[in-house]
Amino acid sequence: MDYVAYLNPIAMEVRQLVQRKVRIVENGSACNKFDIFGFFDTHKRELTICTSRILRFGDSARHINETILHESVHVAQACKRGFRTISALGINSSAMVLTASRERDLRQVDRFGHNLRALEREAFWMEDKPNEVLYVVKKYCF
Repeated sequence: MDYVAYLNPIAMEVRQLVQRKVRIVENGSACNKFDIFGFFDTHKRELTICTSRILRFGDSARHINETILHESVHVAQACKRGFRTISALGINSSAMVLTASRERDLRQVDRFGHNLRALEREAFWMEDKPNEVLYVVKKYCF
């Protein structure tokens, strides 16, 4: 898996925990269907990272780490409900201030369904906070 070489130590630890709960796929079919960096399918228990797209985009190490962390938040959200469904962790939305670029990314998620906004806000907010992602993965998945 090419993306692993780009992971920082905390993202690597998150990945090692997450792969005990879900299958991690590199450049899976979702990468061809959508203009995305990553995707989590709750029902398949499958996290997809679109390494090929990320490498073409630039700033590869940052985007790969943020993508693994972002999708790992979704794994924690699914673990919270035993993978029966996925739900927000319950972080107060007013505490999750996003950068302008992440707000734009959040608006893009609406094409997949407006009901995903709370889930995605948490993931976008946490994707550059590896210690917090590690915490929620441990808390809800183990």
